[in-house]
Amino acid sequence: MSRQLARLLALQAASTTIIAGAVFVWGSYPVGIAALLGGASAGLAALAYGAAYWLQGRGKTESPLRSFLLAEMCRVVVAVILLGIGMATLPAESAIAFLGAFVAALMAYLLIFLF
Repeated sequence: MSRQLARLLALQAASTTIIAGAVFVWGSYPVGIAALLGGASAGLAALAYGAAYWLQGRGKTESPLRSFLLAEMCRVVVAVILLGIGMATLPAESAIAFLGAFVAALMAYLLIFLF
């Protein structure tokens, strides 16, 4: 699990860096920072998933499916909270970059199975 989480975080960091770099080149500085924050929010959600899964795995009486579901619910809750905070506090131009980087970093969950 820790190896997969490390690969996921690396892929999220790479996709966020590419998107934020493109925004810095073609956009403005505050919009690039918003893109970095969007990717970081998705990374924090992935870390919440890993922490919840690890904490559930410590109790040997739990089933693997229950541990997965609880960790996934924790990830979704953290992602929704961070997305809500980001979208509520950023101006419209920056919110689009935040959302784009957030979605791209979350797509790393699908890409991790391909690599």
